[in-house]
Amino acid sequence: MQDHSTVPTLINYLVSTDNNVVRDALAIALADIGDYQAIEPLIRLLKNPKTIKSRGTLLYALESFNCSNYAELITELLFEDNFEVSRQAFILLETQMFHISNDVKTKCIKRIKQELRETPDKVQFLTEAIDLFLED
Repeated sequence: MQDHSTVPTLINYLVSTDNNVVRDALAIALADIGDYQAIEPLIRLLKNPKTIKSRGTLLYALESFNCSNYAELITELLFEDNFEVSRQAFILLETQMFHISNDVKTKCIKRIKQELRETPDKVQFLTEAIDLFLED
């Protein structure tokens, strides 16, 4: 219904629940509403250890917003062992690329190259991530 008056309540439940299914539903509802108040709580949840196994939907929800200021954090999620999270981080970065500064792109590329040296089994995926940052 995109009722912006519900956003504070939805955010309150989003950050307080330990139920992944409920959290995912709330994240999607906030993305559908499109209120920028949702960005910070979603980002905080990405950093929260309680979401380690369930960050894919949080990343998906962030696609509705300009969250290019968090490109370095999102880049770190490329290295997750969870397939869904790493691929969703890639997709989110792809949608944000236009808004990411060249300085941040350079930092992200450097970090990906470091990870590439440490994790050779992800060569193709990480090479594609570097290419993403190099596209104009």
